[in-house]
Amino acid sequence: MKATLSRDGLYRFDLRVTHRVGRATMVTALASAHRDHEIFEDGPLPDLSRAKVLAAVKEVLHDRGTDFLEGWSDHLTEAETESMWDWAMEQVGNAFPELDPPTERQQ
Repeated sequence: MKATLSRDGLYRFDLRVTHRVGRATMVTALASAHRDHEIFEDGPLPDLSRAKVLAAVKEVLHDRGTDFLEGWSDHLTEAETESMWDWAMEQVGNAFPELDPPTERQQ
């Protein structure tokens, strides 16, 4: 790995980090990305494309890491948490159907 000169005059490395994620992590990260949306005041969240789901998950993992995901709903009511989780589950399921749990036939 070779350091390169940054605009501010300091030498830095570009470090890439890979996260291996499944359905639950994707859903939690997506819900976390939209946790400040007031479902009951701002209205329902929109349907997202595969690219937007992926971008939101990547942003959360980049900004907050996986440790932050556990407390994503601490400031929400139970109804808000359930509504947000259901929305995120649907979005991830629609965008990434290959992450659905296998049926008995597939096992």
